[in-house]
Amino acid sequence: MKSRELFERREELKSVINQLKGELSDVENELSCTYLSRARDALHEEGKDFGTAHILDGNRKIKAVLSKKISWDQDGLRRALGELSEEDARHYGKMTFAVEERKFTAAPPTIKRILENCRTTEVGRFTVELDK
Repeated sequence: MKSRELFERREELKSVINQLKGELSDVENELSCTYLSRARDALHEEGKDFGTAHILDGNRKIKAVLSKKISWDQDGLRRALGELSEEDARHYGKMTFAVEERKFTAAPPTIKRILENCRTTEVGRFTVELDK
């Protein structure tokens, strides 16, 4: 192929890829509309807000994964870490003013109370697949 043909083919492929990405996004949105609330209900029955839920849809088993996304109020976290001892602040905090989720989960209640006002939990990625 000549370079002109290669550039034209690349543009054609980019166009097809963009169209398919749009279609995939539409399908993912439909799946989310169909199964997200059922997945949340199934997780709440287990006392969870996030994780993997197995749902029956007719004779199909559906595996739905609802991950969590954590963000931290940077100014509030800076103040909260300032209330901790220097050693604890260095252990739990990072220069980007974030607290690793595993450390927050394992922290003693007094430290959690200080940090939790700066913590926001949101729905992260939601995936749904046929369960095998």
